[in-house]
Amino acid sequence: MRSIGRMTGIRWIVVTTVVSLGLALGTTALAKGLDGKPVRGYDDYTGPYAQFGISIGRTDGKDSDDSTKAQGGFNLTGGYRFMPWLSGEANFIFMRGKLDNGSDKANYFSFTFGPKIFPVAFLEEQPIPEQFQPYMIVAIGGGQYEIEDTSFDKSTFIARFIWGVDWWLTDCFGAFVEGGYHAASTSDVDGTGVFTFGAQARF
Repeated sequence: MRSIGRMTGIRWIVVTTVVSLGLALGTTALAKGLDGKPVRGYDDYTGPYAQFGISIGRTDGKDSDDSTKAQGGFNLTGGYRFMPWLSGEANFIFMRGKLDNGSDKANYFSFTFGPKIFPVAFLEEQPIPEQFQPYMIVAIGGGQYEIEDTSFDKSTFIARFIWGVDWWLTDCFGAFVEGGYHAASTSDVDGTGVFTFGAQARF
């Protein structure tokens, strides 16, 4: 069977980084939210938040038989923002799609924990925009790959690398878009490239 290699994972990271940074740098912060009320400045905000997103992606197997076509699923996140440049969050993702062979279906899910860093605020070169806030995530946890109706069922360590942008439409509600790669430690799978967009709320 043909080897997949790790270049696909690198391409996912490059593409999602460019897209996310382009969205962040190509927009300007607005003075008020869509409801006409001022959005809290980052200096005045700490507290919990939650996100729900729709995810698409592709799993890279060591062999072509273990790789997938496009997968779809959902993404759930809960976190707490401790300071302007740092949050801690937990993430769950589930995705499902057909293998490259076109017949079998494969599932991927993982649960990870890690910091969410807002680099503009961390560098302190300029105030972080109140509405458009680029971020990066490095998280670790566990996951599982399985092929339905077969004996393929692999648990694995997951390292999650993400670039994204928060967009706060009002003081409490917003949207987000992010992408990156979930690297796996199992000998059968390299990892999963993921792109997610969705809604979020802070409390």
